[in-house]
Amino acid sequence: MGQVKVMEDGRKFRLCKAGEALTAGILVQAPAPDAYDDELVVASAAAAGDKEVTITVTAGHGGYDKDALAEGYMMVTKGAGDIGSFYKIKGNDAMVAESTATITLYDELNTALAATTNEVAVVLNPYKDVVAGSTTAPVLGVPNIAVTDGYYFWAQFAGPAPCTDSGSGVSAGDYVSHVGGDVITQDGSEDGTIGMAMNTAAANEGVIVFL
Repeated sequence: MGQVKVMEDGRKFRLCKAGEALTAGILVQAPAPDAYDDELVVASAAAAGDKEVTITVTAGHGGYDKDALAEGYMMVTKGAGDIGSFYKIKGNDAMVAESTATITLYDELNTALAATTNEVAVVLNPYKDVVAGSTTAPVLGVPNIAVTDGYYFWAQFAGPAPCTDSGSGVSAGDYVSHVGGDVITQDGSEDGTIGMAMNTAAANEGVIVFL
């Protein structure tokens, strides 16, 4: 997942896996993180060279199933000298609020982690279990066809692409952002620009956007 495919005309696609049924032309985003994913305290000291980190799952955390974090990422976010260390996750124990769980990494720790003084943050693989666009995670692109829940697909993120208007209409040459997976003329109040409309579309119509 995440592999990039470049077409002969310059369009670019990224391999993703659907986390729900997806509609052609609707922008998709990475799965939203748990609000407490950045407050996981190291529960047991880990030495440099270890590939396992045991953490305490923060009170209020929604939890994760076993290996839900696989292919995601972990970063050390608190602790002298360790902030910024970044690792790819191989797997994890089931995570339940106010209990401990072990995160297994592909690579060895660069430095030791101290119990209670180091904290880590985790993020899910952005290309796994993607959902219709919102504003809770990075927008990845747009499927050119309808996608069944659980299927792999190519999300287009560059070049002329099919999108749908949010209901207000857009004009050719408008810079556009997005609302709920649909595009809307950028006016400074929405999220950042994702591209430019290549044709004019009335409310609720399809529009070709240069991403």
